[in-house]
Formats: sequence, C-alpha cells, structure tokens
Amino acid sequence: MNTHNVNVKTAAQEPSERYGLKSFSPVMADGLAQLVSLREQRMPLDERAELLAGTLCNLAEALCATVTDWSLSRPLLPLAAVSAWVAAGEFVLANFGDLGEAAWDYAVRHLRVQLAAGHAMFTADVA
Repeated sequence: MNTHNVNVKTAAQEPSERYGLKSFSPVMADGLAQLVSLREQRMPLDERAELLAGTLCNLAEALCATVTDWSLSRPLLPLAAVSAWVAAGEFVLANFGDLGEAAWDYAVRHLRVQLAAGHAMFTADVA
C-alpha cells in the first residue's frame, strides 16, 4: 500500500483551518494568530518560551474577561471563548513539543488562579 498519496488531517492544523477564527472574538482570534506566528518565526528558545507563555496567559485573561456569571463556583463562559482556548491548547501541544507542554501547563494554572480570584472578588463584593 502506497501511503504517500494519502491526505491526512492532524491535530497540528492551524486553528483557523480547524475551528474557523471567524467564530472567535477578535481578541481570541488575534491570540491564536500570534501562536501561529510564533511557530513560524526563527528566534532563540528562551525568547520563544517567554512569548509562548505570555501569549497563552493573555488568552487566559481574555477568557476570564468573557465570564457571564461569576456567582457560580465554576464561572459561566461562552462556548466560543472556551472553543478558542481549547484550540490554542491543541495547537500549542501539537506544534511546540516539550516547550508547548510547559507553557500550556503554566497557562492553565494561570487561568485557574484568575478564575478563582474573579469568583472570590465577586463573592466578597456581593456579601
């Protein structure tokens, strides 16, 4: 069997191809575009790591800005924002190897802290 002519779609697809950036808010789409750009640029590893983590943390903060109900212990988020976050994670994990795993883990922890802080501030303000 000749596998050279098989067109295989992978998880490494561009987020715009896989999810369609038009369905995301401009801020989230811009963050995803920055991730794609980071993959294509040549730069020192430490600079790439810093930019990757920073871009993911910016996306995490943009996700927090979309919360529609802080009163719940798990704040309510719009599907489009969560989809963009998932697309970012899949793209980073598929394209940046160990560096991507470390940056993604850092960003997920950052998101958890931001969501917990937002909920705590809402609760303190209401009480």
